[in-house]
Amino acid sequence: MPDSISVSDFVAETNEDFKAPTTSSFTTRMPECRSTVIALEEGLDSDASLLHKIKKSLKAIHSSGMAHIESQEQYFQSLEKFGQRFLSKDDDCEIGSAFIKFNLLTKELTALFKNLVQNMNNIIFFPLESLLKGDLKGVKGDLRKSFDKAWKDYETKLAKIEKEKREHAKQHGLIRSEIIPGEIAEDMEKERQMFQLQMCEYFLKVNEIQVKKGVNFVQNLIKYFQIQGNFFQEGLKAVEDLKPSVEKLASNLVTIKQNQDGERKQLTQIRDMLKASMQAEQKEDLQLKQSAGYSLHQLQGDKVYGTERDGVLYKRSEGLRRVWQKRRCFVKNGFLNICHGTSNRDPAKLNLLTCQVKRNPDEKKSFDLFSHDRIYHFQAEDEIECQIWVSVLQNSKEEALNDAFKGGSNEGENNIVQELTKSIVEEVKKMNGNDRCCDCGAAGPTWLSTNLGVLICIECSGIHREIGVHYSRIQSLDLDVLGTSEMLLANNVGNASFNGIMEADLGPQGITKPDPSSDMQTRKEYITAKYTEKRFARRLYTNTESRQKALYEAVRNKDVLSLLQVYAEGVDLMEAVPQPSEHEHGETVLHLGVRMADRNSLHIVDFLAQNSPNLDKQTAKGNTALHYCCLLDNRECLKLLLRGRASVSITNEAGETPLDIAKRLQHSTCEELLTQVQTGKFNVHVHVEYQWRLQNEELDESEDEMEDKVSPIPSRRDERPISCFVPSAALQPSLAALARDAASMVRDKQRPPIPSSMISNETYGTAMDFSRPPPRPSPPPLPNRGLNKGGGASGGGIAKPEVGRQLLPVAPPLPDNWESKTVSAKNHPLPPVPSPPAGPPPVPPAPSLPPPSIHKPPPLPPHQPNYKMSGPSGPLGPKPPMPPPGQPAKCFCIKMQQQKPKRVKAIYNCSADQPDELTFKEGEVIVVEGEEDHDWWIGHVEGDPGRRGAFPVTFVHFISE
Repeated sequence: MPDSISVSDFVAETNEDFKAPTTSSFTTRMPECRSTVIALEEGLDSDASLLHKIKKSLKAIHSSGMAHIESQEQYFQSLEKFGQRFLSKDDDCEIGSAFIKFNLLTKELTALFKNLVQNMNNIIFFPLESLLKGDLKGVKGDLRKSFDKAWKDYETKLAKIEKEKREHAKQHGLIRSEIIPGEIAEDMEKERQMFQLQMCEYFLKVNEIQVKKGVNFVQNLIKYFQIQGNFFQEGLKAVEDLKPSVEKLASNLVTIKQNQDGERKQLTQIRDMLKASMQAEQKEDLQLKQSAGYSLHQLQGDKVYGTERDGVLYKRSEGLRRVWQKRRCFVKNGFLNICHGTSNRDPAKLNLLTCQVKRNPDEKKSFDLFSHDRIYHFQAEDEIECQIWVSVLQNSKEEALNDAFKGGSNEGENNIVQELTKSIVEEVKKMNGNDRCCDCGAAGPTWLSTNLGVLICIECSGIHREIGVHYSRIQSLDLDVLGTSEMLLANNVGNASFNGIMEADLGPQGITKPDPSSDMQTRKEYITAKYTEKRFARRLYTNTESRQKALYEAVRNKDVLSLLQVYAEGVDLMEAVPQPSEHEHGETVLHLGVRMADRNSLHIVDFLAQNSPNLDKQTAKGNTALHYCCLLDNRECLKLLLRGRASVSITNEAGETPLDIAKRLQHSTCEELLTQVQTGKFNVHVHVEYQWRLQNEELDESEDEMEDKVSPIPSRRDERPISCFVPSAALQPSLAALARDAASMVRDKQRPPIPSSMISNETYGTAMDFSRPPPRPSPPPLPNRGLNKGGGASGGGIAKPEVGRQLLPVAPPLPDNWESKTVSAKNHPLPPVPSPPAGPPPVPPAPSLPPPSIHKPPPLPPHQPNYKMSGPSGPLGPKPPMPPPGQPAKCFCIKMQQQKPKRVKAIYNCSADQPDELTFKEGEVIVVEGEEDHDWWIGHVEGDPGRRGAFPVTFVHFISE
């Protein structure tokens, strides 16, 4: 294809041809002129297509803009009428004036937007439409018709002249192969000039179109840009004019809402009172229906004895001497009241909904009462009296349960969750620093930040809501109905500890903290800097690696204040952190928290769940923290994650959702919770089972107990965790035994936490089933045994391996380069996620002890702990001195007193898990040699002195000589 010719070249060639036609080379450039016209035509056609699309878009914008303006006009007109209705009421003038102000703002912004849309239509759309319908209409073909005709005429005339020249030469006997342009220049002058004229006309038309679609179009866009700038400036000015009124209104709305909430609370109380009054006549029938339809598999009392009783019981104290004390007790309205030894103290009041009654199989006239934080041991005058008390307690509890589930008039009194929440709130208010607002120091704060665990005043709470729930989630302690899950962090953080971290650098920066008289703007600037920028927190870690290490240590040690410190330094809580004991690659600390969680550390998981931007991070195998909860049957962590809006639809690499795992492993509670989320029935104010450590001022403690508690206690090393003992004759563990284990765990607050998969003690889930007697009595919980007596990382007494109870294996401890920041008994190995059980786990054989001498049994060597806790300075404390060879360890065995029985008989199977413990079977006779303490004795199996070691007293009974 010939090259194109530019406009300047065309002008130069035409001028030369006009002056000297015979010597001009224009005829050789004519094909280039034709090629240029074709290329220009194709370019104009493409430009026309794009301009058509721009026109179509502008038309759509204009149409939608006018529709938007129409909707805006209807909106502010309705808003104005709505505000006028409020202004007609004297008590709602402030609300009405707010609606009118927003109506005026919307009207002004709508007028500016309408002007913007109209200018776009006039400045851009109309000129573009004129260009497309005028100059660019039919640009392909029509624009070059004259040029094509001139080209055709020139070609025809040239062919005719060349033919004549050839014939003339032939007549003279010559042969002409080509015609020289100079020979025919004069003959072709007219046609050539016509071609040049049409080419010039075409260039002029193209130039005009290019100006309109280029320069003129851009000038129109510049005009519209200036109009857009005016639109935004005028709109911003209108918003700024209204801003002071809006800020004042925001502070007033808090007071208005508080008044309305108070009215709603009063109306709710009146409604409940009226509803209860109307249902009074049907109360008896409803009680009968409820009692017939609800049992919870609990022990059924004899209805003959009723639900109330007043009398005297003997209660065993919890001190070191454990004496029996005579106490007046009475049962009424679902509560057991225990009078103190002195009349000037109010009786201790126990809610039976939180308690469980169990007869003592060894003492026919004794029974135990398990509460959420203590075990009470009672003894009646005789066996019949004991049966009456147990029946009355169960009948009263059943009546309270029916009333609670029925929603009767005393629902508030009997609702254990509400009672517990109220107690927690009272404890939180008594914490250090919680009597003052965390931000301004105002007295008596009543608003709680549930994700940070601090109390603030009503003025500061409005600003907390303004900065967003991703920084602070505000609830009222007085007006909102809170669940126990929302009190976890408040129970473990508090204002003093929180400010000790978040305001650690306040003094060095020279910042003055707001006071109760500070205005809202001062409070806002301070709270924004404190919570969103975390400006006043001291930076303890220099790089990302050290912060990640500190994050791991904080979660592993279950140290919420260390976790708060790394949070204040801006660490990403959901970033995958290298873990020496991770179960799957890519675990976050939330996965670790779920794996380690127990009833003492739920607040760690709660902090991560509420302050993390994304709860759905997956491991390399696709498991989220929800998957871990369902694998471990960790229903308490599951509640916290579901409250934090974790996704229930994510699948792992096996294609399983958390609900699929719960169904496969038959974890019914997890399955029920996930189903509630999918059906929209999940209650975010959920109750969680947690060791609240409430300071119960009503505990029945005698002078003997108080003396025992203040007397110096010999130092003992940390005790072993509770073992999970399963009876040989039953395929399911006794719920009563599990409840006793859970209660005994509460009694000793220094005991290491128990993995959540080992003990289940829900508020209503531990009620006993005595509808049919068990094949044999369940064994008692294994008593505590110090490390110097063989305590290790696990407890003793796992009997009958055919039951198939699977315990979580432990992960390796931290390497030396990951030194623990806080040396604590909490640094126990992490339990990884268990695989689905393929069968009964093997039980290790009982270790055999070396046979003693025939004349005198050798003393047992002192047992050293089988775990290490690393700290900044190496092992924890100095090593205890070892006794000389051949000498027994001091104070290891206390010789039996004369009144102790010499022989005992085993009533349960027991497998030892330490080298110095004794393995025995039911029915074997054990000869007692001495005692370690009150709960563990030393002895050997009668007739087999080689089988010798420590054994629990509760697993044997005495043989009278």
